[in-house]
Amino acid sequence: MDSTIWNNALKLLRFDNGIDSVTYESIISKMTVAFCDNEVLVLAARDEFSLGLVKGQKLSKIITAAIRAANNDNPVSVKFVLAGDENAVRASVNSEKKAVRAEISDPSAFGLSNEYTFANFVVGDCNRFAHASAVAVSEKPGQRQRNPFYLWGNSGLGKTHLMKAIGNAIISNFPEKRVIYTTCEAFTNAYIACINSKNYEPFRAKYRTVDVLLIDDIQFLIGKEGVQTEFFNTFEALISAGKQIVITCDRAPSNLTELNSRLTSRFQDGIMFDVQPPDFETRKAIFISKLKDDNFTLSDEIIDYVCENITDNIRQLNGAYKTISSYVTLANGELSLEEIQKILKPMLSPNEKKHLTPEIIINAVAKYYDITPDKITSKLRSAEISNARNVAMYICRDYLELKLAKIGELFGGRTHTTVMHGCTNVEENKDLKSDAEEIIKLIT
Repeated sequence: MDSTIWNNALKLLRFDNGIDSVTYESIISKMTVAFCDNEVLVLAARDEFSLGLVKGQKLSKIITAAIRAANNDNPVSVKFVLAGDENAVRASVNSEKKAVRAEISDPSAFGLSNEYTFANFVVGDCNRFAHASAVAVSEKPGQRQRNPFYLWGNSGLGKTHLMKAIGNAIISNFPEKRVIYTTCEAFTNAYIACINSKNYEPFRAKYRTVDVLLIDDIQFLIGKEGVQTEFFNTFEALISAGKQIVITCDRAPSNLTELNSRLTSRFQDGIMFDVQPPDFETRKAIFISKLKDDNFTLSDEIIDYVCENITDNIRQLNGAYKTISSYVTLANGELSLEEIQKILKPMLSPNEKKHLTPEIIINAVAKYYDITPDKITSKLRSAEISNARNVAMYICRDYLELKLAKIGELFGGRTHTTVMHGCTNVEENKDLKSDAEEIIKLIT
């Protein structure tokens, strides 16, 4: 940035409705540039009266906004001093530089923490490609083919860890870049505060001038039309400027049917990854890494038992580890597998249904309706077989919590829409729903 930025800002200020011609001609146009670089612009007012009118007043906000607009919306700190006061110039510059250095060295200033990095992210078959692409984004943020970078999947699978690891790596690799991590809820609350104060400039200056925006749980935009519009405009501004956006969600963009279609289409314009639950090998690697970090030991028998039975997500595995480590510490390191099993019983019992498989369900439904299992997954469309098929798909969806696309694959390659329609038929038909409930009782 050079002093021509101020000259361009003056052109904008001349026609600003918030500034009268007398103020512009007698005060603003008379200010000169005392210092200027990529981070700080210090303006000198010609006398104490002029300085008092701009410093810390509404006028200073208007001037700062014009300077940022003239600087292509890049962030710049604007300070005001009295002309000829070199000490004030040095103090202003030094204080801003110190603040910038502190922000760069402290990830918490970006909403991040050193806890989430690529180094402590355990890679397995369930997340290998998502991890590799996340690393690529952190090395070359803003590249068109990976922007936006969209991660989706159930809670507790490591989406936020990967997102924050991207942010921490970019801060390390590119200390000059501005990175912000926020949740969709925090973004929404900040926007509501703008509505109440009728002052949108700080909000937009914060989110539309960053180099990297990391936003967690985008599904919470559903039902908030005004916030959706604001986020869409923020999204467009950042993408157009070549800035990186990373988004997490609990479902694929195509399943965000309640969200504005222009947003979901933008989400699909970059790269998307479905983060799957960790397989046994990955769960075991995560568990062992925690043991090593805490210089803690458990028998292979106990480790295998925990990792075979805690299957849903990493967060649940962390909870099991903390529970076991607490008990082992209290027992001076002497707990048997049987005691571990008792300790973990409350965590495991709600998930006993996971021992069921789609094949068991299909066989049970076929037996209930007195047909062969192969007919349920066939292309046959008779009323009897269609009803049995719909009930089986319904149980797989609601009892095993399988995704619709996965159910479609299991039932002869049927589409997401066909599965959803079949499940709806069961929900709306009292007899079929009663059959489904009876079959579940028989299975369990």
